[in-house]
Amino acid sequence: MVAASSALGWRVRVGVPCGFVPLFALLWSPAMAFAEGHREYHCTPDTQYECISGRCERVTDSFQHAESFIYNTKNNELSACLWTNCYAATAVVLKDEAAGTLTATGKLKPALHLGNESVIVSLTIRANPTRDIFGKKVDGFTAVWGYGNKGLTLDTGKCETRKSP
Repeated sequence: MVAASSALGWRVRVGVPCGFVPLFALLWSPAMAFAEGHREYHCTPDTQYECISGRCERVTDSFQHAESFIYNTKNNELSACLWTNCYAATAVVLKDEAAGTLTATGKLKPALHLGNESVIVSLTIRANPTRDIFGKKVDGFTAVWGYGNKGLTLDTGKCETRKSP
């Protein structure tokens, strides 16, 4: 028997030669729960909280058409369209298999109006799909953006999952 441990801190015992342990570890990684092929999460908010000076106000109308978030598992790209500009960057990704979540965070650069400031975005997706009224599988999400001295914005809603191109 050979014991191997990964960067995730889990151990596996296998009865195969040492040269096969890395392949085996990749095949049976806890990340497989999210894998099932590469995916793109297309997230649209339905509720927003604008937080300033220790208090948050709930917003339920007039922003849904102006905001969206996309996370691609193939290249770890996180993008966000926030009102008059869209932003994108490679994200740092944290997966919590026990909680069934993945969080993609990055300092996104403007894609349309290049003179705008970059924006930090954290997108947490809860990978426990439910079905919407049309029968399509959707995941819940929370996105936080606009971090700064003035406050931040927190969006919640649903993500449609699509196979990554």
